[in-house]
Amino acid sequence: MRSNMQRHTIELKDWRFQIDHDEIGESKGWFNSDYDRSGWTVAEVPRAWDFYGEHFRGYEGVGWFAAEIKSEYIHPELLQKIVFDSVSGYSKVWINGSYLGDNLGSYLPFEFDLSPFMQKDGSNVIVLRTDNRHKEEWLPGGPIVEWVQYGGILQKVTLQSSSKQYLSSIRVHTEQLTDEKAILLCETEIRNQSGLHLEGKLQIDLPIEDRSLSSEHAVSCKPNDSIRIRFELEVQGAEQWSLENPALYTLNAILKDMHESVIDERCQRFGIRMIQTSGNQVLLNGKPIMLKGFNRYDEYGDYGPTVPASIIREDLLNIKKTGANLIRVHYPQSTVHLDLMDEIGLLYMSEVPLNWWLAEGAGRTFIPEVVDKAEKVLEGMIDRDWNHPCIICWSMSNESGTNSEDGIVSVRRLLRRARELDPTRLLTFVTIGSPGHLAFEEADLVCVNLYYGLFHEQQVIDISDMDELVRLKTERHLIATANEYADKPIILTEFGAPSIAGQEGSHRFTETFQIAYLEHVWQAVIQSGIQGAVVWSWADYRHRGEFIGAWWKIPFGHYGVVTIDRKEKKSLQAITKLFTEGC
Repeated sequence: MRSNMQRHTIELKDWRFQIDHDEIGESKGWFNSDYDRSGWTVAEVPRAWDFYGEHFRGYEGVGWFAAEIKSEYIHPELLQKIVFDSVSGYSKVWINGSYLGDNLGSYLPFEFDLSPFMQKDGSNVIVLRTDNRHKEEWLPGGPIVEWVQYGGILQKVTLQSSSKQYLSSIRVHTEQLTDEKAILLCETEIRNQSGLHLEGKLQIDLPIEDRSLSSEHAVSCKPNDSIRIRFELEVQGAEQWSLENPALYTLNAILKDMHESVIDERCQRFGIRMIQTSGNQVLLNGKPIMLKGFNRYDEYGDYGPTVPASIIREDLLNIKKTGANLIRVHYPQSTVHLDLMDEIGLLYMSEVPLNWWLAEGAGRTFIPEVVDKAEKVLEGMIDRDWNHPCIICWSMSNESGTNSEDGIVSVRRLLRRARELDPTRLLTFVTIGSPGHLAFEEADLVCVNLYYGLFHEQQVIDISDMDELVRLKTERHLIATANEYADKPIILTEFGAPSIAGQEGSHRFTETFQIAYLEHVWQAVIQSGIQGAVVWSWADYRHRGEFIGAWWKIPFGHYGVVTIDRKEKKSLQAITKLFTEGC
C-alpha cells in the first residue's frame, strides 16, 4: 500500500521570555521579525512564569515569549499549524511580524494555520503576548478568584503538519450496552484545505482481542470544505470500561485516495461504557454507584500547574487508593490528566470555569458577555474531550448566582447547549446550598456545596460543638434537598475543613479538627442517603495573592488531606476508612 501521509508533530521548546509590566511591547514592535530579542531571558516552556524566579511569583500582567521554527521543519506543501495546549489568560500571536489572532481562556488549546506565512528560507519566528490579569468580564466571571492565575505557557506548544486533505476528528460513543454486545456510534470528520476535489475512501479498523471489525466508506469532499461520515459498529463480547477494569480500545481510521494511496491516518482511544440516572440513582454500565471523591487543583509543590505525567499518575493512583472514584476540578483538565484517569479508572466531573459569578449578596451587575464566554468554553470542552470515558458529567458553574433571574436563564441556556452537543453524559451545576435554583429541573444531578460550621451560620471553634452545628445541620439540609428533588441524584460536591500539618488539638485548623469534621459530615451523608460526596480538597493549594479569607490571613488553602507537596496528613487515613468501609 502506497503512502503520501506526512502527519508529524514537533514540540517547540526553545523560547525566550520578557516581562512587559508597563505594556510597551506592542507599541515598540516586539512582535516584528527583525526585533532584537537577545536580551530576553531563556525560558523553560512549558512552565508558569511564577517559577522563573521569586521575583515573578504571583505576577499578574503582560509577558512575551518568542521561539524560532527551524527551516528543516518548514514544508510548504503541507498544512502546518501551531497548537498551544494551554496559555494563561488573554493571548495574541504573530509569526514573522504578521498577526495570526488572539485567544481568551487558560485551559483549552487554540491553534493557528501557519502555512500562508511560513518562509522556506531563513528564520520563522513565533511571538506570543499573554496577559494573565483577572477581569470580571472574563471567566471565571466574578470579582474574586480563589485559585492562582499562573502566568505564561502552561502546557506544550507544538508544530503539527499534515496533508491538506486530512482526518480532523473521530468521535465514538456507546449507544447501547448489554453484557453480550455494544452498539457504537462513530463519526469521522474529513477536511479538505487544498484546491483539489477529494475522491477516495475511509477505511475503519477496530481491533477487539483476537479479531478486528472493519468497514469502508466512500469519500467525496469539495475543495476548502469538510464532511462528516457517520457509521455504526456492533461489538460482541467487548470489555466494558469500569472502575475495576478500565478497558480501552483504539479505533483506526485511514483516508485513501482513488489509487489506494494513504493520504492521512488517525487513531482514537475510547472506552465502552454508559452513564445514566434512574430516579435518584447514578448508574455506571447499568449498575448503581455512589460517587466518592476529591476536589483538586493542578498545582503540585514547585512544579506549579505544569506537573510531569509520571507524578500526575502517582497522584491519581494515590487518590484511587483511598477508595475514591471521582475527581472534580473548577476548570477543564489537561489531556494528560484525562488520559491517565481513563487508564486508571477514575471518574471526572468537568466544569466550566464560571465561579462565584453573580455571587449571592455581592450586588454584581449582569454581564451577558460572561455567559457567551462560558458557552464557548463549554463547546470547547465537549469537542476536545468527547472520547474520554472518565468524563461522566459536564458542570456549568460553581457557587454562582444561579438563583437570580439572569442566573436561571443563563444556566438553562448552558444546560440546553450541553444537552444538544452531548446527550450521552450527565449535566449539572453546583450551588452553595441556597434555594431558588430553578434550572435544576433541567439538570441530571443536583449538586450542592455545604460548609456548616465553617461558612454556613455559626462557626465551630471546637470539636465538642461539631455534632450539633455540623453533622445535624448538614444532615437536615441534605434530607430536605433529597425530598425536594426526589427523582434526581443528590451530590454533596464540596465539604471539608482546613488543617495545618503537624498541628493537633480539638480547636480549628488542627489535623484533629479536620478529621472530626470529615467524619461528622460523612455521617450526615450516609444518614441522608444521598448518592455522593466530594471532599474539599485532595491537596493544599495556593490562593491568588488578592484572595485572603476573613478567617485566615494568608493566601493559602490548607484544606487538603495531603500537603501541596503530597506529604500525608492524618486525615488521609481517616477519609480512606470512611470511603472504604460500609459503602
